[in-house]
Amino acid sequence: MRKLMCTVLMASLITVSGSIASGPVSAAGEQAEVWISSSDPNTEPAVGLSPSARLSRIGDKAFSSSSGSADYTITVNEGTTYQQMDGFGVSLTDASSWLLNFKLNATKRAEVMEKLFGSSGIRLSVLRQPIGSSDFAWSAYTYDDVAGDTSLSQFSISRDLPYIVPMVKAAIAKNPNIKVFASPWSAPAWMKYSNSLNTGKLKAENYQTYADYFKKYIQAYQAQGIPIYAVTPQNEPKYETSAYPSMGMSEQDEVGFIGDYLGPTLRNAGINTKIITFDHNYLDWSFPNTVIQNLKNAGKASYVAGSAFHHYDSGDGSQMTLMHNAHPDKDVWFTEGGFGTWNDQQNETSQGFDNMISEFINITRNWSKSVILWNAALDQKDGPTLLAAYNTNRGMVTIQNSDNRNDNPENAVTYTK
Repeated sequence: MRKLMCTVLMASLITVSGSIASGPVSAAGEQAEVWISSSDPNTEPAVGLSPSARLSRIGDKAFSSSSGSADYTITVNEGTTYQQMDGFGVSLTDASSWLLNFKLNATKRAEVMEKLFGSSGIRLSVLRQPIGSSDFAWSAYTYDDVAGDTSLSQFSISRDLPYIVPMVKAAIAKNPNIKVFASPWSAPAWMKYSNSLNTGKLKAENYQTYADYFKKYIQAYQAQGIPIYAVTPQNEPKYETSAYPSMGMSEQDEVGFIGDYLGPTLRNAGINTKIITFDHNYLDWSFPNTVIQNLKNAGKASYVAGSAFHHYDSGDGSQMTLMHNAHPDKDVWFTEGGFGTWNDQQNETSQGFDNMISEFINITRNWSKSVILWNAALDQKDGPTLLAAYNTNRGMVTIQNSDNRNDNPENAVTYTK
């Protein structure tokens, strides 16, 4: 409970829209919500936790005008301003959306969406959506897999319409303030030197076509009532794998793509979606530093809003502070943090919960405007996925899927730590 209170009190300083409350601060007497998040009934017997109690709300606590005998005292310095938060959220991947849409009936789905995004739940306020397929999808695809279609006449988001778009809309219906980030795992195979979705780099002659591809994506989602707040040119540009869609982009690739193609294309179309560089691990922070500095040197800095980071290396998050210090006029976002066997052991202890909360605090202390987790939901086999079953990944919730059928809701949901 004491560990929870520190987190809850910190969260209570943030408005529903995800931004830091402005104006006079007077916390005395105000209520802070208290939620049960641990999954271990043994380490905190006074709370009497059990797996069925996860993500349940208990009695509120009130702020006091003095510290008294409180376990924690929070001091707010009104004279110092840090970053404004865009929010905290998750990804409604192909896998997550399919499970939410088909393996839950309408009643159970509404319950889960309310707990994740609703006003009586934890009010997640950002989404990060793959542009096309990621590794957690039924199949590998983009929005134009017709070879040689440089006019993009065959572009379509029809693959997303049966269940991905509806689940994004359902989340926004619960929290209209949600901001949607979007990132591609690969350009269409025919745009790449490898002629494959898995590995390879974008052909130089297709930079403008790919910029138009982004424009069409943003416009198509906008037509569905889903504004795209920000895009990155490439998910994890320093990593190419044959296991699932991926594409390499160097610093100079991103400088050229953002400065000469994507930025001008979106601006000329009247699209104000932010462009964020990098979208990869902490230790390679020199990558976004180079991209932003080179765009500044070329007089094209207005096209890039800042840099995005993941946590899949040994970096400690301080690299985001280095980026902030190098470019205080540009923002920093944490756009993907997976959870699984490496940081959330399913061993009936609170270890995974402690790990994640420590990361959330560290990420925000290092200037990030967001904390975005990975899959909102996976099944009991860590899928559906292009990877092997029983891989190391976990979803924010686990939804039972015993038959891969889309006409058989099983309505079994477990809230993970």
